[in-house]
Amino acid sequence: MNASNSELKAQVSYSPIDSTIFVAYADSFAVYQDEPMDVLVVKTAKYFLGKPYVGSTLDHSKKEQLTVNLHEFDCMTFVENCIVLSQTIKSGDISFSNYCRLLQQSRYRNGVIDDYSSRLHYTSDWMYEKEQKNVLHNISKSLGGRLENKLITFMSAHPDSYKQLSGNKFLQEKIKKIEAQLNKRGGYYVINKQLIEEVDDKIRNGDIVLISTSVSGLDFSHLGIAYRNEEGVLTFIHASSLRKQVVIEPRSLAKYCDASSRCNGITILRLSN
Repeated sequence: MNASNSELKAQVSYSPIDSTIFVAYADSFAVYQDEPMDVLVVKTAKYFLGKPYVGSTLDHSKKEQLTVNLHEFDCMTFVENCIVLSQTIKSGDISFSNYCRLLQQSRYRNGVIDDYSSRLHYTSDWMYEKEQKNVLHNISKSLGGRLENKLITFMSAHPDSYKQLSGNKFLQEKIKKIEAQLNKRGGYYVINKQLIEEVDDKIRNGDIVLISTSVSGLDFSHLGIAYRNEEGVLTFIHASSLRKQVVIEPRSLAKYCDASSRCNGITILRLSN
């Protein structure tokens, strides 16, 4: 690592186990620098199989700062880290400080840490930023997706569900303004879950799968990384709250979505190489 632990500790929240995991990963994956992003992301996802699922891993501190946690994941931090770690390898600079720089760029609006509201909480907002930076693009329209234009209001409607928002009118108002910005963007494309089997041959290993939800005010409820298993069945790798760890989902993607009454479809994002 180029930066000392003491220098990084002032800017980044992480534990010794996280830096150890990063060094082991970087040492193992440096040889894959020339691999396409989708291949690298799948290799990275499989590297973390079995790591524990833990919810709200970024919300332990009152002060908003870059949190590195590579020893446990929720669904978003798992996918985000698979992408950012792969970007780190692709960049040729496998220092911990470069990884932290790329993670901050990925997690925060315009890469700037201000307060809790500057984090990209809504998956559609996270997707929008990645599309603007050409990190990925939404291919769902070309796969027969429909335009979803629902109002995004979940966080402002349920402030007591978020530790940082509860009782904090200032942050609540900032979140409302962010939601208003999201709602002016014209929506996003979603493939109805009944159509997944029809298009599954067009979904590639390493595509990012977003699970759209019927919950009022919320865009997506889950995400993972598309993966065709040894039997050729399209499924995905994800940090599963049901199985309490990172797994290759044993059900097909279509069956996973069909089993959820609140899942109304998927959005597929393809990584740029």
